[in-house]
Amino acid sequence: MLVASILSLSLAAAISIAPQDKPSTPPATPPAAAKAQAPAAPPTTEELQQRVMQLFQGLQEKYEKVDNPSEEEMKRIQEDVATQADAALEGIDLAALSPEQMQVLEPVIGMSKKGREKMVAMLAEQAKDPTVKGFEAAMRSAMLGMRGGSDAPPLALLDHPAFIEGIMTDEGPMVLDMLAEQASAADLASRVALIEKLGARFNADASVRTAMLAEGYLKLVQKALPKDKAAEARKAVLACVAAKAAAAEGREKKSLERLTRILNGAAARGELIGFPVPAMTCNWVSRADGSSPWNNLSELKGKVVVLDFWATWCGPCVGSFPKVAEMRQAYPADKVEIVGITSLQGMVQHQKRKPVQCEGQPDVEKKELLEFMKDMGVTWTVALTEEDVFNPDFGIRGIPFVAVLDKDGKVFKAGMHPSDEDAIRAAVDELLARK
Repeated sequence: MLVASILSLSLAAAISIAPQDKPSTPPATPPAAAKAQAPAAPPTTEELQQRVMQLFQGLQEKYEKVDNPSEEEMKRIQEDVATQADAALEGIDLAALSPEQMQVLEPVIGMSKKGREKMVAMLAEQAKDPTVKGFEAAMRSAMLGMRGGSDAPPLALLDHPAFIEGIMTDEGPMVLDMLAEQASAADLASRVALIEKLGARFNADASVRTAMLAEGYLKLVQKALPKDKAAEARKAVLACVAAKAAAAEGREKKSLERLTRILNGAAARGELIGFPVPAMTCNWVSRADGSSPWNNLSELKGKVVVLDFWATWCGPCVGSFPKVAEMRQAYPADKVEIVGITSLQGMVQHQKRKPVQCEGQPDVEKKELLEFMKDMGVTWTVALTEEDVFNPDFGIRGIPFVAVLDKDGKVFKAGMHPSDEDAIRAAVDELLARK
């Protein structure tokens, strides 16, 4: 179940990388004498693909009946997965592989401690290249460090000679978000000249790719620059994005318009945490029994409120329901309200019956959503808001997304995942203890 589902997704990703034009065949077995005389040939891409698929299929079969494991059980599973991933990489010289072969092995390397260590060492050498190629190696090293549980800020990226050019790649927005989240204000303050140099790129001649870096860049600016300079930078960036949006068409225009809404939202303005919850219009509020306990979030003042932004089609959202149910059971309803926030999606992705398409039929969607709640044992309140579930005021880029409100309706924490149970409960407990 839950563990097997995660492994299944990884397996699907691995399969999608495999060459599809010819079947994989096992290599011919050479005579014993030839084996002794010649070193083993490096595995082909097809052989690596087969190795990856065998690993994931074995893990999926082993853990397909494991659902909602305890923390101790999950630790044992992770250790076993790492051990098997180590074994799958045994005898493979990562430095001898082609980019295509590295892509095939990437899911396994991410699960293997030994593989990550070898990969990080190799990338560290490649990162010495002062060009964009070296910066890309430094980015990959930082990502591997995160997958290995490291929370050390990847300052080497900021200090790389090709930072400005390298940040313009497809991964640039993610890298800026990572730097803004992990680097301290002191780390960034010592690199103000570099940050201002990047800011100069947000001008009338900026590319759309540069404009799409705006959100992450402004997060860096909020930490690194004094308020007056941060305000100037924000003004220049907003003007750049607005100009690009006005001139764009099609998908680019939609992306830039959405970015504009996010940049003008409370989170991007630095007015989310510690401020009253951004206004949301709830046009449908219901429990699984069909009752409507309230109409507006303002009615919940006096309670600690946990907002869980989700959608029926979001696998991780639905997969987190057991954790949300546990939290609902753990706290008295008169002290803590848990609200699943979503918006009209034009369909309901049922888990126990066929999906229902209901574009332009809000009444049908509400009815189906209620059936979904009953099927899935939702024990908390669900609200449909006029605002999109990817709410720009909260800066939501992905769901599930959890925010916690204090008893006065101010945002205390935001950006958590329902699986961050300890962190969410710690926030709730702290607020409940306040007088």
